[in-house]
Amino acid sequence: MLTHWQGRPVLDWAKRWGVPFLEVHHQVSSTNDVLLEMDEVERAPYGVVIAEEQTAGRGRNNTTWYSPDGMGLLVSILLPRLPGVYPYISLILGLAVAQAIEVLGNSSSAKLKWPNDVLLDGAKVAGVLCESSGAWIVAGIGVNICTPKDGFPSEFSTRTSSLEKAFRVQLETSYVAEVLISRLLKLKPIFDYPLSIDQLPSEFHKELSSRDALIGSYVMTQQEGDGIARGINREGALVLERKDGSLVPVISGSVALI
Repeated sequence: MLTHWQGRPVLDWAKRWGVPFLEVHHQVSSTNDVLLEMDEVERAPYGVVIAEEQTAGRGRNNTTWYSPDGMGLLVSILLPRLPGVYPYISLILGLAVAQAIEVLGNSSSAKLKWPNDVLLDGAKVAGVLCESSGAWIVAGIGVNICTPKDGFPSEFSTRTSSLEKAFRVQLETSYVAEVLISRLLKLKPIFDYPLSIDQLPSEFHKELSSRDALIGSYVMTQQEGDGIARGINREGALVLERKDGSLVPVISGSVALI
């Protein structure tokens, strides 16, 4: 575990950001793993773990998150697990990530690909992975800041980008972290005052709809097969229109454009 990071003591960053604890590591299997394996007495809501490199970074459905040394922000935050928000937490966090990215690039072009990817110019620049641990949600977020010297591996290259490529500017990892964590901490009222367990609040649903990268596209879903994406409903599900015109909610699994 590092005591200094990006030119400052780690304790100074924690104080500056207003988080109860901050761990920064050079290399870990994944930042989610660090929080998942942390003793209960060490945990505190909104505590943060950052790593410069992950050896086993992962996305949903055990997909790989490519996270080489120094190329991106790899961060996890510990959130109270509340039944009213857990079904939608990836969407709510995805909105916060999209908003932070727009601040970083002075842009208004970040889109969300249901259920947990953030896109710029149609390519993925960030993703969210939420995992439960007792009374907690461990929310892992990866943001591609730089493009690797040799490019992204072939299996990612056609659908993956970086802030550097999209905005044509070099960003310090600490600045990206500061803007992102600031946006995430604005979500604290959601956890302090639980939302309805039935539906996303209208303001979240409205913004999700305006950022929906899939709406009107022909897609293949893991759960319900192929069809046309018709938006995200108030329950946080992707609405799929089948060939017979019927509408079905997709509540889990992966989705891809075809």
